[in-house]
Amino acid sequence: MRGRLQIALKELKFETGGDGEGHNGTGGSIYLISAECWIIRIKFKATGGAHMSERVFRTDESYAAEHKTRNMLANYLRSRGFQEVRDERKHHGLTESQIIYAITPDGEDLAMRVRLCWHTSKDTTSAAQLLSKIKNDNWEGTLQAKFERERSSGVTHYLIVQRDVDNIRYAALVPLSDLLRIWCAQRDISISLIARNQLGRRRKNHAMNGNSPTIWLQDDSYSDVAAALWDHAGVWDLAALEVVPPVGARTAGPNDTYADVVGIDYSLIGSDRASYIATTRSYVKRDQRVRTTVLQRAKRTCERRECGASRDYDGFLDVHHILGAAKSDRVWNCVALCPNCHREAHFAPTRNLINESLLTIASAS
Repeated sequence: MRGRLQIALKELKFETGGDGEGHNGTGGSIYLISAECWIIRIKFKATGGAHMSERVFRTDESYAAEHKTRNMLANYLRSRGFQEVRDERKHHGLTESQIIYAITPDGEDLAMRVRLCWHTSKDTTSAAQLLSKIKNDNWEGTLQAKFERERSSGVTHYLIVQRDVDNIRYAALVPLSDLLRIWCAQRDISISLIARNQLGRRRKNHAMNGNSPTIWLQDDSYSDVAAALWDHAGVWDLAALEVVPPVGARTAGPNDTYADVVGIDYSLIGSDRASYIATTRSYVKRDQRVRTTVLQRAKRTCERRECGASRDYDGFLDVHHILGAAKSDRVWNCVALCPNCHREAHFAPTRNLINESLLTIASAS
C-alpha cells in the first residue's frame, strides 16, 4: 500500500558519496529535516555506480568540531617536544584526512595518521573508527589490508585523539605495526565480557561497531577494554608528557637581584605539581627499637669523635649501620651521625677507616 507523508520542511541537505578517507563512492543522500527536527534520509546511487558506504548524518557543528581538533594538533605536538612538525591534509567534501610528520623528543621520524574519537555528552567513553566498513565480513583481513596500504604510503603510527572543548583529553600514539594486535585484544576482551554476561543487556562487541572496526581509549564501565591499548608496549600517552616551551619562544630574562649568573633560566628546569608514579621497592627489615636506643645513647650529638656536632631538636641525627643493615641490625653495629658524617661514612675515599673507627665506638656501648 502506498501513502503520502506530509511534513513541514525546516531544512534540506544533500551529501555526495565518499568515506572521508579518499575512497570516493558514486551516489549520495538527501536529508529532509522537519520543523520538529526529524531527519529522513533518502539514499541513492548513480546508474552504474557502486553502492555507497553507509554514513551517519553529520551536522555543521560536527564538521566545525572536527576542523577545530585537527587545527590544534600541530601545536599540541610541539608542546610535547616534537620537532619539525608538518601537517598535511586531503579534503573530501566537508571532511578531511590528516597525516602529521614530526620528529619525537627521542629523535625518531614519524608519519602519524590522525583518527578522531567520537564526541559524547558524557566523559565516560572515548573511541575512534579505524575503518568505515569491513569487506566480506573479514574483520582482521580488511584491517590488515588497510594497514598495509598505510605502511606503503609511509605511515608509521596512528595518532588517536579525543578533544574536550579547548583541551586534548586523550592523545594515543600507536605504532602502525601494533594496531591490529591491539584491536584484536580489545575485541577478545569484549567477547569474554559478553560470554560472562558482564555487559548487562549490551550484546555489541566494543571493537566491532556495526561494520566499523573501532579502537577504544576509554570506557569507564569496562576499563579492561581500554587498558589493552594503554598497557601495550610502544603506545605513547602524549597527554601525560611534560609540556615544554615552544622552540624559539621568548622568556623573561634571569632575575639577577640575588644571583648574578646571567644566562641560566631555572624556570626551564623541573616542573610544578608533579604527578605521582607507582613503584615497587624492597628493603631490609629493621627493628625500630635499635634506632631508638642508639639515638637515646647519642643524646642529640654526633658520635664520631672528630665531629661532635649537636642540635637541640630531634631529627638531626641519622642512624648509620656500620657493616650494613643486611648483615646486622644490632645496637653494636650502629652509631648516630650528623648528616655530613653519615655521607662521609658511605662515600668518602677514607670511608673504610672511618667505619673501623665507628665500629669501635658502637661495640664499646
